[in-house]
Amino acid sequence: MSPSDEAAKLSGLLADLRGQIERITQAGELAGVPREEVTSLVTGAVKLYAAFVEELDSDVPAIDSTVSTTEAMVVACALLRAQHMNPFDLALWFSRTAPKAL
Repeated sequence: MSPSDEAAKLSGLLADLRGQIERITQAGELAGVPREEVTSLVTGAVKLYAAFVEELDSDVPAIDSTVSTTEAMVVACALLRAQHMNPFDLALWFSRTAPKAL
């Protein structure tokens, strides 16, 4: 399978997964989802996002308009805690990763 075929297959899988996640969260059926799988999914998403941004050397929206401010901040705070970081660390990284001027 060529790299472009693999990318197309992954794109389809990601679209299917997003649809399943939306259905489960809207239905409130989170009890059957193992915590370890949520961690694994977020880990993979973070690694994919970071690799994508670093490889393309450009700003890529991390989320779309369907994510609420509360949802975004819950994840942002969890990511900071997972790396034993605080708001001061965030401020340093925030300035480092500012979008490049066009």
